[in-house]
Order: sequence, then C-alpha cells, then structure tokens
Amino acid sequence: MTYKFTVSGLDCPNCAKKLTAIIESKEDVESVKLNFLTEDLTVTTELDAIDALELVRACGKEFSKNVSIDRK
Repeated sequence: MTYKFTVSGLDCPNCAKKLTAIIESKEDVESVKLNFLTEDLTVTTELDAIDALELVRACGKEFSKNVSIDRK
C-alpha cells in the first residue's frame, strides 16, 4: 500500500534526505519519497495504515524531537 503524510519541523533539504534514509532503512518499507518544499511524504509498505503511521512517526522522532508527521 502507498500512504501519504505531511512532515513538519524539517530545517533543510539535507534533513529531509536524512529522514528519508532512516525510513528507507526499515525492513517493512519498500519505497520513500519526501519533498522538502511541499512537506509531502509518500511511503510504500505492506503495513496497514495505522502501523505505517506509527512507523514513520517513530522514524521522525528518531531523527529529531521537532519533527511531526501526520496522515494526509
């Protein structure tokens, strides 16, 4: 399934790349696309919607306590 999220709290494009790498490193994630300018995050995974949201939120907190991720 492909899920769309909104990411806030990223300071720069390099931060977006680092967060993308963290999410991509997770076993259940097939692909990740994060657009820093629009704050759009697209994740493809076999997880259900609730687990996918929990996963990306945990990755956001792993990267920085200032990052917030919500469903679109």
